[in-house]
Amino acid sequence: MISPSMALAEFTEQQAANRARVTSEIDRLKRAVIAPLRHHGIASVEVAFDGCGDSGAIEDIACRDASDTAVDLPEEFSVCVEEGGAEPVQTTLKQALEDLAYPALELHHPGWEINDGAGGTLEIDVTAETFMLDCKLRYTAYDDHYTEL
Repeated sequence: MISPSMALAEFTEQQAANRARVTSEIDRLKRAVIAPLRHHGIASVEVAFDGCGDSGAIEDIACRDASDTAVDLPEEFSVCVEEGGAEPVQTTLKQALEDLAYPALELHHPGWEINDGAGGTLEIDVTAETFMLDCKLRYTAYDDHYTEL
């Protein structure tokens, strides 16, 4: 029989390994999307997400150029994503952005789609090469008042 402390240590070790793997995947995808976005004159991207009731999804990917004009995300353009020593994988820019957003949400806001859920955006400043996850967690609250009369 495994002791509770051994089980907890094993669980903690597995969580740390998973966190490292997901963080590495996010970093790889961040590097992969910047050059293609620049190539198409895209200065910023907002990947909007929303979820509740045990389901959630990327709702929209909005791109803007340097003059803050909306531009379309190229649909046919493919991105080469290196798979840590394995053969590079070709995917669409849209899919690479989605593949970046979902693990980022799970890493930083696990359960973002459960119960009241959450909504927000993954904001990418292509020029500065910064990525900001803005997640608005929703919850139901109530105040309970008892008054003796």
